[in-house]
Amino acid sequence: MGTLQRYILRSFLVAAGLTALVLTFVLSVGFLFQVFQFIMKGAPAHLVGQYLAASLPEVLGFTIPLSLMVASLLVFGRLSSDSEVAAMKACGVSFLTIMRGPIIVGVLCSALGFYLQHYAMPRGHYVRRTVASRLALDAGLQLLEPGRFINDIDGVAIFCDRKVDETGPDGRGYTTLFNLLAIDASRGFLREVRADRAEVRADGSDLVFDLHDVVVSPPLEGTHGVAVFDTWTYTATNVVSRSRQYSKKPKDFDYGELRAAERAATRGLRAAEAAAAAGQRSELSPESAATWRSRLRFLLNYRTVWALSSLCFVLVGIPLGCQSMRKDSSRGMALGVGVGIAFFLVLLLSESLADKPAALPWLLVWVPVLICLGVAAYLIPKHQ
Repeated sequence: MGTLQRYILRSFLVAAGLTALVLTFVLSVGFLFQVFQFIMKGAPAHLVGQYLAASLPEVLGFTIPLSLMVASLLVFGRLSSDSEVAAMKACGVSFLTIMRGPIIVGVLCSALGFYLQHYAMPRGHYVRRTVASRLALDAGLQLLEPGRFINDIDGVAIFCDRKVDETGPDGRGYTTLFNLLAIDASRGFLREVRADRAEVRADGSDLVFDLHDVVVSPPLEGTHGVAVFDTWTYTATNVVSRSRQYSKKPKDFDYGELRAAERAATRGLRAAEAAAAAGQRSELSPESAATWRSRLRFLLNYRTVWALSSLCFVLVGIPLGCQSMRKDSSRGMALGVGVGIAFFLVLLLSESLADKPAALPWLLVWVPVLICLGVAAYLIPKHQ
């Protein structure tokens, strides 16, 4: 690689890297807000770290293409305004040679994007949802703070004087609450529960209270008076709604799983159509089977288009960056930003049609790629 190529590539990588850092921070705000909520509720640090790590691929899937577009516009806009591009061409360097380094970066980023979109992001999405369920449940134990009423458990308000975290003989952790008072309305009637001591442990999505020296008033619905127990077990079901078991969805499938599901959906559609033609009943109607296959096909193509956006933005951004500083077109920068926005808007439009097989959403999603290639094929020869 010559001095000229190193100069262009270094400027491009610096601009893309700085832009990626800024965009990554901006797009991570939503995830950070969720993490802060878990931290405020006392969630374990290792689960918070897993949640953040699982969120990173999704953020990078957005920031890498956008940073390449911004870097292309800024770097080549500056080179054009300083007449460096004109000087290079006057010395016999073709415009494609000037573009070579950023194009290679775009190809490599598209390959990285393919991995992010088809493998890292689906797995990260599944891990994030699973960890969020675990965080919510672990946070449920931490919600029980002494000295104040806790109303985070649906239908139950709990107060205790003191709390101690302990470990049982089996190595499992539990929490002991002292001088517990609970106002329970979860069973459809109001009752008061007092206990000198309560051992609390997580069981699935529930919190189980093993109470000692208990006074319950009233003990049952429609009764009066009090009931006294030496020990009594009380279960708060589904303490936090997010703590329910999370099942895998198509968005969590990686490339191999999605391809296998798409092939199975195609076979299911054919079987449903054959059953309908024979007048027989099947588990899925042809319409439902076609909708399911459409969703899977769309996801396969949608992720691939997202991966190719890095290369598309480089091919379009470089000539538009040069164009933006020429007197005959001062709208190149705005047009470049418009191309990026239009790219994502078409993707969103096609996603809204993912469950409508008649609209062919798995083909519609390729329209922005074709538009970008067409714009690049028109603009690049003008700079040769």
